[in-house]
Amino acid sequence: MTTTFIVSRPGILLLCILMPALLSCTTTAPVEPVAPVEEIVASPELSAIEDLLERASRSASPAADALKMDAARLQIDTGLITEAGVLIGSIDAAGDLPTELRVRLTLLNAELALLSADTAGAEQILENPLFADMASLNSAAQISLRSMRSQVYVLTDQPMNAVRERIQLAPLLDAQAQTENRNAIWAVLAGSSRSRILASDSSSDSYELRGWLELLRLVTSNQGDIQEQLRSIGQWRNTWAQHSAAESLPDALALLQDIWDNRPSEIALVLPVQEPLGKAISEGFMSAYYDALARGKDVPRVRIYDTSFRTDVLVLYDQAVDEGMKLIIGPVLKDAVRRIQRSGRPMPVPTLALNYGDPGGGIIEDLYQFGLAPEDEIMQAADTAWAAGHRNAAVLTPAGEEYLRIQDTFVSYWSALGGRVVSIDNFSEARDYAPVIKRIFSIDASEARAEQIRSLVPRTNIEFVPRRRQDVDFVFLLANPAEGRQIKPTLTLHFAGDVPVYAMPSVYDGGSNPSANQDLNGIIFNDAPWILEQTDPLKSAADSTWAAASGPVQRLRAMGVDAYRLYLRMEQMRAFPYMSLEGATGTLRILPDGSIHRALRNAVVLNGEASVLGE
Repeated sequence: MTTTFIVSRPGILLLCILMPALLSCTTTAPVEPVAPVEEIVASPELSAIEDLLERASRSASPAADALKMDAARLQIDTGLITEAGVLIGSIDAAGDLPTELRVRLTLLNAELALLSADTAGAEQILENPLFADMASLNSAAQISLRSMRSQVYVLTDQPMNAVRERIQLAPLLDAQAQTENRNAIWAVLAGSSRSRILASDSSSDSYELRGWLELLRLVTSNQGDIQEQLRSIGQWRNTWAQHSAAESLPDALALLQDIWDNRPSEIALVLPVQEPLGKAISEGFMSAYYDALARGKDVPRVRIYDTSFRTDVLVLYDQAVDEGMKLIIGPVLKDAVRRIQRSGRPMPVPTLALNYGDPGGGIIEDLYQFGLAPEDEIMQAADTAWAAGHRNAAVLTPAGEEYLRIQDTFVSYWSALGGRVVSIDNFSEARDYAPVIKRIFSIDASEARAEQIRSLVPRTNIEFVPRRRQDVDFVFLLANPAEGRQIKPTLTLHFAGDVPVYAMPSVYDGGSNPSANQDLNGIIFNDAPWILEQTDPLKSAADSTWAAASGPVQRLRAMGVDAYRLYLRMEQMRAFPYMSLEGATGTLRILPDGSIHRALRNAVVLNGEASVLGE
């Protein structure tokens, strides 16, 4: 049924030649075959390195040192990092080297540190007093120094300093390198915390930096509307006509015009709109659609292919393709996405599947996968707990096979971070959570010891205060709001009220019942901006259009909103992975396999309502 709405890195070249074995034999005994001979044909780079080293061996310092540095440069360029380190280490840095060679040697050491992932070492090297007077350095040294400083600042989460270095670097570069430098500046700005960057005080900075920040602000504020974004970029170019990016935009922004010019005229929603899941997603999608239409924006024609109560949803997907749909959103069934994924064939049209297939299923051309993956929520909860200094976790989830994957994912990820899981338990639908809390904190064992003592000591006035295990830093909790409201007070009753609780979004109902949610106070969790914030202008419109909904339905509506906002962004985000979308479900990024990862907001329950935590 269909419903139409008119709405290389450098390396060494090795050539192996297998020489045929020459076998001789007699009538008495066979001769063992000769092993193939591997002949290594020297590359021009290797030959040049050998020549430089040979000349260095015949030269005196400082000429010999300069030749060694030339050879080390070639070794780095050909991927011989270890060999370059050994060679650089053989040069006497404390010797009587001319200043130019000392600068060069120091820069090579910094580069080797960066290539070896020794960021702290590289940062220390680049603070050498040799570099205090930048003007005294030649152009090559300045380019190398500023480039490496920018890399270090990115790795140490100092994006503004990284951008400042690249702005200072630009005048030293040729035209092609300047293009690459502009792309690098935009990658740093767009790939970092935008709220942090835009909140920084740049009033005393250069025209160039202020222009970059204004461009970032305009692009960020119009993320939900590519048409408005292009208009704003055009105005920016007129206002900042002398800016380096005005004549030539970063590639990620230049691509937007091509995406808009080639936007799909007709798209399909392959969804079970008569089922709660599909209904909520379609409500969110159509909210965003009608909002754009009401604001006079160009919108595609939308056709719904209703897959309600069907398992053969790919039949309707194929029908949508046959009927000329230019882009398809759906299907939502995991099994259908797996079947698409396992086919290994490129998609006939760009497709935004609203679920995920198998992890590691490979890259399928024009297939994007988006959903409310619990893995994103689990890993963010773990990252937040780790950043808070916790190392020993207790895990508490409902009983049942369907929750084992949640437990396993958390345990695996937490262990990979370096943490320990010291206790795991499950609870059933019973209303008394005391037994499970006692088990997870070993209070039951403490009580058992007390009973044993009472049985041995014939006294009736023994006082006993149970002790909980002390090696639990925090509890990772999966629970719904009703369960959470009972579990949190039960922790307090059993001497564990001071243990932090990090929960998945399901613990919060969206703030619909603050008085009841008082019992959730103190729980830290992550959730969609749509739930936690009221900054999305579409939220109030959607709430007034559709029936009041609980947290789970609101999260699905947010997913539908993001599906609409993503359909024109996917190409840009895949081509430039640092680009993200501040969506209703979180900050969205596309991974290399086409799956979309969500970074959610962190919050804590205070006075029965969620309070968003700062970065």
